[in-house]
Amino acid sequence: MSLSDLASIGGFVSGFAVLASLIYLSLQIRQNTKHSRALIQQGRAARICQTLSDMAELDWTDGLEACFAGESHVSPKDLRKFNFVARTYFVSAEDSFLQHQEGLMDHQVFEGFEGSMRAGLAASPGFRRAWKISRLSYVPAFRDYIDKLAVEAKASDLQSALAVWNATDT
Repeated sequence: MSLSDLASIGGFVSGFAVLASLIYLSLQIRQNTKHSRALIQQGRAARICQTLSDMAELDWTDGLEACFAGESHVSPKDLRKFNFVARTYFVSAEDSFLQHQEGLMDHQVFEGFEGSMRAGLAASPGFRRAWKISRLSYVPAFRDYIDKLAVEAKASDLQSALAVWNATDT
């Protein structure tokens, strides 16, 4: 076997090794993408659960209920507390929106998020008012998105949670 034959075999083996490395790298990237998406979803779920838990522990005074209902005559203290709740809701929503825009959130998960946003905006005129107060704090694409959802939610005829609860058979 001549030196040029050995060089040809070495070139073939080297090319095969490069191909195998690229295949392995592709599999690793795909696996890392899955792990990243899982961590993002896990973080999102934890954030939402914590927010819901915090809301369940709120001191649900008549003033806070009036803020959720979007009533005009509320105390500055109740409005401040409500705006903190609303900002938490909107910051979480913006994060989910941006994750979806970057392709980090599955489309089906985003559809569920949209349904939740519509229901929240429809069920709470106060959220729509709070949005008008704080909307300039968010990126323009998210502002446009929520403005559109708020109009759709306002125009929709969503049943209240209590009506659905009472109509549901056990």
